[in-house]
Amino acid sequence: MSDTPPDDTAELSEPRRWRISPVWLIPLAAALIGGWLVYDNFTSRGPVIQLDMDTAEGIDAGNTQLKVRSVPVGHVTDVSLADNYKGAVVTVQMNPDTGKLLGDDAQFWVVKPRVGPQGISGLNTIISGAYLQMRPADKRSDKRHFKVQDNPPPTPSNKPGLTVKLVNSGDNTLSVGDPIVYQGQNVGQIEDSQFSVAKRQTVYTVFIGKPYSQLITNVTQFWLRSGVDLHLGSDGVDVQLGSLQSVLAGGITFGQPEDVDTGKPAKDGARFKLYETHNAATQDRYTRKLKYVVLLDDSVRGLSAGAAVEYRGLRVGTVEKVPFYPKDFKPSSFSGFKIPVLISIEPQRPSLSWAHMSNDEWHQRNEQFFKHGLRATIKSSNLLTGAMFIDLTFDHHAKTYHAQKVGPYRVFPSEPSQITSIQQQLSNLMDKLNNLDIGPIVDQLKHAASTTNDTLEQLQQATHQINKLLAQPGTQRLPGELSDTLQQLQNTLDNFQQGAPAYQQLNQTIERLNQVLDNAAPLTRTLRDHPNSLIFGRPQGKDPVPRAHP
Repeated sequence: MSDTPPDDTAELSEPRRWRISPVWLIPLAAALIGGWLVYDNFTSRGPVIQLDMDTAEGIDAGNTQLKVRSVPVGHVTDVSLADNYKGAVVTVQMNPDTGKLLGDDAQFWVVKPRVGPQGISGLNTIISGAYLQMRPADKRSDKRHFKVQDNPPPTPSNKPGLTVKLVNSGDNTLSVGDPIVYQGQNVGQIEDSQFSVAKRQTVYTVFIGKPYSQLITNVTQFWLRSGVDLHLGSDGVDVQLGSLQSVLAGGITFGQPEDVDTGKPAKDGARFKLYETHNAATQDRYTRKLKYVVLLDDSVRGLSAGAAVEYRGLRVGTVEKVPFYPKDFKPSSFSGFKIPVLISIEPQRPSLSWAHMSNDEWHQRNEQFFKHGLRATIKSSNLLTGAMFIDLTFDHHAKTYHAQKVGPYRVFPSEPSQITSIQQQLSNLMDKLNNLDIGPIVDQLKHAASTTNDTLEQLQQATHQINKLLAQPGTQRLPGELSDTLQQLQNTLDNFQQGAPAYQQLNQTIERLNQVLDNAAPLTRTLRDHPNSLIFGRPQGKDPVPRAHP
């Protein structure tokens, strides 16, 4: 056995080979799989959007969902304050393949319990909690920042119909979602409400769906609908009460004036005036006006703008302003400080048949009427409300008409009302009564009263004496004695009944008397014809008359 050490140079001369351990394949595969999962999650994940809200009440990160037609399309991942601390910013992670729902006209709102004109909605959120609802955009875009609306949009954006603007200058309680009603049918609703501080007007955006949108033309009128129509007129009180839903919901209704052509179909975005009542809408259709000033001696309490101007019960105009004072008006120029009232005669009314006449012809015709006694007076239209109106009538005892003007308008001659005339007559009567010397009349009345008292005392004394006379025993026996006398008379009459002996004797006596009268009849005639026959006897005949021989 040799002790020579082994030669290591042979081993060093050969190159060393590196081998990968199979253990490293496991983490490498895990890294590849993880990277693929990250890439797949990033590419398959939906877009992230941000929603601006005034308050994040009911919104919970990780729990609140975003839905389209009640189908989940995303969830809230973060809720934070806005940079200016004036609102909240909600971050929503959309589901995959939902980016096509986003666009400039996409709308978002919070679904929660609501009570409105359309009924009660969102009751299911009492248990499940509030959630975000989305209306998809019609056209896709890359917009990812949106504003959450306070109320849900009333109508779908793709629903066919017509959108118009209603301008209202009065006070009202309309809000978004209030219905548009036509003959009891809900045909649309209010989508938006904007108030202009400069113009002091409220502009409502109203949507009316098909086929009812075909009813809207350029002559259509809109007015408020309260559900309760109370009319106080000269013919009494008229109350029309609609259904409970109409009373609670209110809203707007519309219609077309009578005796007016249908007109042309309204265009999308057309503007209309919103009237307070149907009556106000009806009155506003008369655009042609002949204005006059009436100078009234009477009180104008109860007379207001919009009151009627009537001629024998037919409405021919409207009161425009009470009182009316132009810039150059001088009250001292009119005796008695008459109150000027501006009225308008409206030739377009059905009660007037001269609508074809020009304004100058109308004024000339009225001038002729004024000369023949046409006058204006103020009268009461309703005793319950105290409302007044202007009545036009011919007064043949009116004063002579003299043309005059107040500002740019002609003066319509007037006469005091009958009430004022009666009051004046009563005032004159009271003045005459105050001037009468009633001292002698009072003395005579006192004397007459004293005489009457004496007469009453005498009458009282006579009544007392009569009572004493009636209380005496003899007076009290008179009824019994009178009764006995009547009974005796009755018995006597019974004896003279037919067949009784007294009755037969009476008949015989009457027959004998008739015979005596018959025997005395000749003697009576002789004495009547010859009264002297009682002395000289009855004449034997006439004396003979001698005759001559022929």
